[in-house]
Amino acid sequence: MIGQRCQSTEWADKLDDSFGMCVKDSIELAENLSYRSRIEMLENYLQVMCEDSQKPAVFLQMATVLNDAGINALATKDFLTALQAFHDCYRPIQEIRRLTGETGNIYNEALVIENDVAFHMATASGLQAIKAGKHVPVRLH
Repeated sequence: MIGQRCQSTEWADKLDDSFGMCVKDSIELAENLSYRSRIEMLENYLQVMCEDSQKPAVFLQMATVLNDAGINALATKDFLTALQAFHDCYRPIQEIRRLTGETGNIYNEALVIENDVAFHMATASGLQAIKAGKHVPVRLH
């Protein structure tokens, strides 16, 4: 019948598990790349993925990589790079919200990252403002 599965639920579950392992392996292969290359690879991977069920895991990986890059840039006082990485982190988080229906473990992990990003983004903004303020000439009247 149209709209109904032709295969058993067991067969579909095995296929989903296999696809999940493929996604996990792909994420692990990208671990040795620079963060920009990792994001590019994950973006390309999402473009060819036609099954939405595994996309939240890839978006979570993207959010994690971007958050880590922002924290590393913040630690080296590269505030503008940190701010850009934190800003870029919001898109994968929003995609996770959309794809998970705001439920499940991946969604909960995304919320933790979102709170972390908000805190670090505020910190980076403040530190960037202080840094920029030090270079503003002071005029005495």
